[in-house]
Amino acid sequence: MKLSIYYSSTYLLYFKIWTICVLLSFIPQVNAVQSEDPFPNIPFKLFAEFINLNFSSDITLATVLTILFSLLNNTDILNLHARAKHSVHEDEYSVTANGWIKALATAIQTHLDAKINSAEMKDTQLFNSYERPEILGSSKISVISKKLDRLLSILDLDPYERKGENLQPLKPVSTSEIEPVLLIGPARITCSTPEKACIGRALHINTRQRDRTKVTLIKGIKLHENAQIVSGFCTKCEAIYYADHKSLATPSNSEASQRNPDVSPKDCMIFNKAKYIKIGKSIWADRLFTTMVVNSVYHFHASTAAYTEFWNYTFSKGDENEYPPISRQQIWKAFIHETTRQISVSMNKTLVMPDNLLIQQIAKEAYLKLGQEGIIGDALNHSCKECTHDYKATADHINANDNAAVVGIDENRTVPILREDAENTEYADIDDNAMETDLVPEPKVKMIVVDGIVMGPNHCAYQNCSEKLANARTGVFCLRHESQHEGLCRMKSSPRFYCVETICAPCGVVIAWTKFAKSEGARQIVEFLENVYPMQETRPSYICIDKACVVLKFLINSHNWNIWKASTRFVVDSYHYINHRVSDYLCRTYCNPSPLNGSAPNLVVVERDIEGNEHYKRAFNTQACEQLNAWLGGFQSILNRMTVDNFNWTLHAMLFIHTQRVIQKQIKKQNQQIQIQSEQQRDEDGIEEDGVEINRVD
Repeated sequence: MKLSIYYSSTYLLYFKIWTICVLLSFIPQVNAVQSEDPFPNIPFKLFAEFINLNFSSDITLATVLTILFSLLNNTDILNLHARAKHSVHEDEYSVTANGWIKALATAIQTHLDAKINSAEMKDTQLFNSYERPEILGSSKISVISKKLDRLLSILDLDPYERKGENLQPLKPVSTSEIEPVLLIGPARITCSTPEKACIGRALHINTRQRDRTKVTLIKGIKLHENAQIVSGFCTKCEAIYYADHKSLATPSNSEASQRNPDVSPKDCMIFNKAKYIKIGKSIWADRLFTTMVVNSVYHFHASTAAYTEFWNYTFSKGDENEYPPISRQQIWKAFIHETTRQISVSMNKTLVMPDNLLIQQIAKEAYLKLGQEGIIGDALNHSCKECTHDYKATADHINANDNAAVVGIDENRTVPILREDAENTEYADIDDNAMETDLVPEPKVKMIVVDGIVMGPNHCAYQNCSEKLANARTGVFCLRHESQHEGLCRMKSSPRFYCVETICAPCGVVIAWTKFAKSEGARQIVEFLENVYPMQETRPSYICIDKACVVLKFLINSHNWNIWKASTRFVVDSYHYINHRVSDYLCRTYCNPSPLNGSAPNLVVVERDIEGNEHYKRAFNTQACEQLNAWLGGFQSILNRMTVDNFNWTLHAMLFIHTQRVIQKQIKKQNQQIQIQSEQQRDEDGIEEDGVEINRVD
């Protein structure tokens, strides 16, 4: 009895398991193989005979492939066409050249006509010798449609011919069977070593068949498995060429090393225009993929972890065999390698660094050789209408007597007076001319804006030391202080850098940046300015800082004002000045960003609105850094978690790219203004686009 109960319960369990498996089999699953139809497997001879019989003998390969892939990529339209061909109900008619296939035929014809440059070839490739398009007239689309319908039968893309009378809709056609074989090798044709014996020499393959590594290649958003890595070498200088760099890793006693004693035998040269970049041990990516990573970080403030999840959730499709997940480290490598190349191209430099570096070491080397201590090279000499104006000796209008009146605030109100407790006799005896703006006339007047944002990586906790941590995860000291205090009890965590200080042009172009370890003091600001502008003749006419009065006091007290006053004046931005002018005598008197009394003619301009009314306007945007910080703050949570080396390069890369795009927008805006002015001038002169004069009627 117990045995029969045992067998009964066992069979019942098996029956339940079988039932669950059957039910699960009906649940839709994400499977690339089941969701696609195979590529048409027909003899090429059959396909070629159909093309020869139905189309022109002059039809090009491009046209044939266009027709083929237009059919394969429009299976939904083919399903509709197949259903319209077969009548099921009594009131239905079977039409071969129905509206669906005609729409596809019309689209193909229009596309081919747009691509063909020769007028003789247009409208002829889809017809054979005895079909004349000029005679067919409006019926030529029907002729093309019937040809496409017959081609569908040849390609086995007719659902009814496949399954009989029961319509089984076509699925998207898989192209995995026609995937190209990809070899990732050097794009250089000849050796580029700057020696007479090497320039122009052919490269020989360096990788034996048995040693060729198979990797995954990402092209755009598509993954290609089993791509092979090949390299080349120069027989003279022995340099090895890969797809993304040239390795100079030659033996120290080699002929190349003897000819070039200054070149390290372990250096590599980064190819700025490489098509493919290695981002992992067995994964490479094209520049479209790496550019998408950089643009996502820039535009969306996305961390590498966030982009990794986005990629894997979007493109994995639940099939890790076809779309293996990408790791965060690989995305980070893509970001580093792409930004180094973009900045190298912009600076017209070729980055040379030790070979086989870890990714964090590459970031360090890139900043040391391309970072220029935080100075954005292209922006240092930038000039546009928003940040550089022609010099004016006198003001356009004088609207007030109080030098503390500010444009945009005090045109129609009384200026607040200085508090009695803020009277400052320390600077009252300074000669007014010594602080007068625009004392020395110059042909151009330029302003920069300086401000800081609280963010930064951790640094050494030892007093007055701001070196990077020896252990970024658990350490609190730099390498030197770690060795001195190793094994001692620690009750102190590693502090962060206090802020990032930036210099911007009023148009938004970032000129330079740096980190302040302890505070944003006047001494640190002056040292930063002197580092960026070491020569007096390169210094701007105006420097706008929210604490310009504090910096000015520091320069006066440290007896450095005589050095700066010959070229530069310090003003407070408009937002902070309206508060400072009530409590600070020096700020009220000398740091007005746009005085209404005419004391600084180059800080105020007069404009007309669309109705022709005059109004005052600040000559420069003194909020440029505040606007930059609003965007830069989006990176704060990402940057604060980085090591010093990664922080330096990431921030520099983002600011560099930001500057490039602001400059591009300025150029585009300037070209649009020139075009508008040109069109207005042509209208005034009565000239049309083709140069024909317009007869005006008065």
